[in-house]
Amino acid sequence: MTTKQRQPIALRSTDNMNQPLPVLDKRFQIDSHYGVVVHRNFKPLYADDNYARTFGFDSGAAILAVDSLLELIAPHEHETAVRDYEAIMAGRDNPGIHTYRNIGNDGTEFIVLTVDHVIDWQGEPAMQITVMDLSAQFDTLQQLHDSERRYRELVDGSIQGILVHRDFRPLFCNQAFAGMFGFDSPQALLATESILPLFSADFHQQARKNYHSLVSGRKNNLISEIECQRIDGKTGWLNLLSRPITWNGGQAIQVTAMDISRQHQLRKQLEYRANYDGLTELLNRRATSEILEAQLVSHRLQALPLCCVLIDLDDFKAVNDRFGHCVGDEVLRQFAVTCRHHLRQTDFVGRWGGEEFILVLPNTIAEQARILTERLRQEIASIAVATSSGEIGITVCMGIADLRDGEKSAEPLLSRADRALYAAKHNGKNRVELAEG
Repeated sequence: MTTKQRQPIALRSTDNMNQPLPVLDKRFQIDSHYGVVVHRNFKPLYADDNYARTFGFDSGAAILAVDSLLELIAPHEHETAVRDYEAIMAGRDNPGIHTYRNIGNDGTEFIVLTVDHVIDWQGEPAMQITVMDLSAQFDTLQQLHDSERRYRELVDGSIQGILVHRDFRPLFCNQAFAGMFGFDSPQALLATESILPLFSADFHQQARKNYHSLVSGRKNNLISEIECQRIDGKTGWLNLLSRPITWNGGQAIQVTAMDISRQHQLRKQLEYRANYDGLTELLNRRATSEILEAQLVSHRLQALPLCCVLIDLDDFKAVNDRFGHCVGDEVLRQFAVTCRHHLRQTDFVGRWGGEEFILVLPNTIAEQARILTERLRQEIASIAVATSSGEIGITVCMGIADLRDGEKSAEPLLSRADRALYAAKHNGKNRVELAEG
């Protein structure tokens, strides 16, 4: 079975800065490079070469010579950057995704998308920022808005898709719009009865509401971001700007379309990095914590049972010391795969830190949790990881705690699960223990 992993967008990173970026689903890969920098109060502590090149520097070492990263941010953005940093480091706000106007080494301004991580750097909290240059994307979107003013001159040769329809029956489109959906020519698209099948079924109801808002005069224009279905079976994402017009003496809707599939892929990629551990591809600690808190509130209001399980790999340090971190990483990956295959669709599994993991088991009583985790323990014990000295096995200890009446936060639940985990390790390892009392 596949374990459900979803919801939060905040993130926290504990990965070593020398580790490679995570390998993501190929559907989300694009031809771009991230830049990574770590700073404390804008004093750079680490920067990779990609980050340096984004700002016109030769190497990450050149960034470390900069007195303050504020020098790389447009002056009118300084106050916002400082305010965001202080709020995140003080815990008043969660790390997230932002856009800023930055300044390159040659003095030119450009727009970047950033993902903030709060990490431990040499024993103290610091801010890790992953940066992507979005100047080209912003320029493209600006062209989309400008095209509305230049429509009459540019419509025939526009790279933007242009469509006119009446109640979704196409009346006119240019080659760009037809091509976005895989048609060879505008005439082929115009031969269809309706354009609705070209869009995701989830959008159909909203599309009809938007149409009536425009033709009734309640709205002058509407912007939509939707998934499209090409006739070759592929999917993509479009930004649509719709407005009412008069066409051959009757009312119709003009649609200007921009293909934003690459931007959508980028956003998915960054959201994935924000919520998932790069090595195991399980939820990271920040994401799992938010899921646990949300589940706790929901189950308390509905008087439903909830269990939390802390898991620790037995003697993992010895594996790293004897066989090296490559083998240790493979142990963690195979553990994660086993969890995903043998947990329920409704369960959540995340990496809590190092070789420690956490399960959130919604609508589950303690005895059910014991049966599930005992089965999982046995599956994990059957794993064999290849090494230069032959195969090695994996065992784990698990500590189970269930939600008690009156508990308003996850802290006591986690504390009891931690004590149960300690008991499992103390009582001989490779076992499951249920929290007492």
